[in-house]
Amino acid sequence: MWAELFAGFGERRAERVRLLRLVPRAGRGLVAGAVAVQVAAGVLPVGFIVATSAVVAGVLAAVAGGLSSAAWADLRGLLVLAAATFFGTQLLLPVQELLGDLVRRRIDDGVRDRLMAAAFSGPGVGALEDPDVLDHTADAVHRMRNEMWTPGAAAAGQVALVSRYLQTVLAAAVAAVAYAWWAGPALLVAALTIRFGYRLGLAAFTEVLRVTVRTRRRASYFRELLLHPSAAKELRVFGFLPWLQDRYTEASLEAARPIWRARRRLFHGPYVLYVLVAFVLLALVLVGTARATAAGLLGIGGFMLVVQAASAALRIGGFIAESDVQTEQGLNAYRAVQQVEALTAREPATGGADPAGLPVARLRFENVSFAYPGGRPVLDGLDLTIPAGRSLAVVGLNGAGKTTLVKLLARLYEPTSGRITADGTDIRDFDVRRWQRRVAAIFQDFVRFELPVRDNVGFGAAELLADAERGDAAVRAALAKVGATGFVDRLPRGLDTPLSPQYTGGADLSGGQWQRIAIARALMAVEGGAGVLVLDEPTANLDVRAEVAFFDRFLELTRGVTSLVISHRFSTVRRADRIVVLEHGRVAEDGTHDELLARGGRYAELFTLQAARFTGDE
Repeated sequence: MWAELFAGFGERRAERVRLLRLVPRAGRGLVAGAVAVQVAAGVLPVGFIVATSAVVAGVLAAVAGGLSSAAWADLRGLLVLAAATFFGTQLLLPVQELLGDLVRRRIDDGVRDRLMAAAFSGPGVGALEDPDVLDHTADAVHRMRNEMWTPGAAAAGQVALVSRYLQTVLAAAVAAVAYAWWAGPALLVAALTIRFGYRLGLAAFTEVLRVTVRTRRRASYFRELLLHPSAAKELRVFGFLPWLQDRYTEASLEAARPIWRARRRLFHGPYVLYVLVAFVLLALVLVGTARATAAGLLGIGGFMLVVQAASAALRIGGFIAESDVQTEQGLNAYRAVQQVEALTAREPATGGADPAGLPVARLRFENVSFAYPGGRPVLDGLDLTIPAGRSLAVVGLNGAGKTTLVKLLARLYEPTSGRITADGTDIRDFDVRRWQRRVAAIFQDFVRFELPVRDNVGFGAAELLADAERGDAAVRAALAKVGATGFVDRLPRGLDTPLSPQYTGGADLSGGQWQRIAIARALMAVEGGAGVLVLDEPTANLDVRAEVAFFDRFLELTRGVTSLVISHRFSTVRRADRIVVLEHGRVAEDGTHDELLARGGRYAELFTLQAARFTGDE
């Protein structure tokens, strides 16, 4: 238990120092004002103690002297001083809260920016699929949503301790002056023993919260399934609500039990020991003060002064609502953000060459191999040439590596070995952002933005939207090319219609309509300057007739553009300039539709097999 309490103590202290370095980012004027208010909030309560003790000491003399005596005038002044310090303390409370909240907000704004920048820091997406990154991101997001658990709240909480520690030190000094020199150190040791022990337990306890993040993420996933409308239909149709409730309960208890055990282990037993130490020291001070008062060495005012000072000094030993939880939980939030930054910074370096106008002749995959972390090779020595300005269809069974090929071309991942070139230049030599703007890709799991039609299409070339008239013309042209103008014009607000029924005036689309919007987005990117157009299973949600019509029109619209179409449907890509069959991560066959059929190989076999579904042939 003691080893756990002290484990990482030095590291946590260093991390609190790093948190304090965030404070100046809230603005020097704001921070200076917040610290000044905290100093005042630390001094005023001690002033109230001194004034009220003096009042008690002067009552007898004032009563004996009467209303016209100097003693009564002194007493009246002390009463005014006590009232002023009391009301001053009360008036500072909302000011402390306001300034602390401003410090928190400004710091958290910067930390949120860092978290979002880390999520988008590299050119690829591999880091965002790493379980460690997902764990730390989920932990950071969860804590940042709670205003008491953020790095800003932790930093503001440490600023709030200025008044608490100042009050403790001043109160101990008052006891030392009023009674005996050793009373001050005794009160400090008593207060800080409880304080230090409580913070040790809280730090170790929140560490347990941090290491159970993966279990809590699983419980959160089950909870979201229970609440999210996307799962509601299947929950009811398949009737697995009881099963999901059981899994949620199990995951929640699995996350909670270590926390319950840690609370009992780290707080209950050790806390009794801290309190006993403080009790002995406090008893020595108070009993000594009482004896001195009984012996006539200390007046009633002095007795009240020491008693109140002791009480004020020991207040820091308890739970501090504006600091304790915030500091530890916010520290964990900041740790999570730093972990995300460290993990996403592993992206490979990239060159700075400009890929404008490329490819002119060809794109080439040269002996390219790739495997996802912990998995088998998806591409294994792939050699493939894509002539510029021509259409290439890539077909194959599920798992053949078709989508992975696109991700590598767009530099969302880097090859394990081999290279991809544009007119002989390795694409890793290009500025990655510029290269990615040269590639317009719509994946089979394309994003359905809950935004207006204009944005859903216009994101393909967002820079065109800056000119409203030109942007709308380009959006409408892209919609017309994919046959989407009709249903878009029938939407409640046309291009301004949010594509989600969860918004006022919004509307949902069918799967086929969404697919046309996504393809229009890709064509918009071509309008914005993309030179390579990639469509991954672009017609998965279209019926057979619409699919054939789309490909006929698509090949006409993109003539002269380097286009790559990924599909597992052989019948609809027959008009492509070339067709390659991927199998086991390599090119199994390459040629035109007629050439591949005449060859009687894998393509012909699979084409005939799919065609038999419509012709009735065995």
